Amino acid sequence: MYDNEPVLIPDAPGKITFKKKKGSEYVQYVTGRTYDPVRKYMLPERKIIGIRIPSMPDMMLPNENYHQYFTGDKEMNEEQKTAAKNYEKDKKQFVMLRELFDQMYYEFQLQSRRKPDDPVNPYKIRKINSILEPLKELMGNEEYGQYLDLIENAELKAEAEQGHSSENGTGGDGCNGRTYSDVALMLTQYKGAMKRFNNEKM
Repeated sequence: MYDNEPVLIPDAPGKITFKKKKGSEYVQYVTGRTYDPVRKYMLPERKIIGIRIPSMPDMMLPNENYHQYFTGDKEMNEEQKTAAKNYEKDKKQFVMLRELFDQMYYEFQLQSRRKPDDPVNPYKIRKINSILEPLKELMGNEEYGQYLDLIENAELKAEAEQGHSSENGTGGDGCNGRTYSDVALMLTQYKGAMKRFNNEKM
């Protein structure tokens, strides 16, 4: 189990190593050495103490092993503390939004196969945008963030211009709205961006 609060990677010359596995980079600490009678030399014993943060390579998310060996390790400076605090906030928000997004994504992929050309009513589009908007804000500074858009809908625009909203979200005939296949395509674009953001920043 890894903490959500980042810490600095310990300064322990000769005892810290890194190992990449399944897209993550694990921080290992040499806890001791044992003699191998076959090879006739000492072999290091390593334990994983955290996962390196891609966007902050001098920091990691620690686990229980870290707390066992490095309680009270070196302090962060003010800049590092601010970066760690912002990271923790963004991480929590991203995890929450990803869970909501995944539920929505699979539903629309299914509906796009069943009724690809049917319009999506404005109520659902509002719900989708309520998740996409904070995701777009999180990823907006990334190179790929500029290609992410919210879902526009002619009925929503008309409602805004008229200064009212439909209580059940089904006003109008939907002929100028987004179809399920339209929305599924846009969500797929977000899903790809989220995967890249997670790999590069989280």
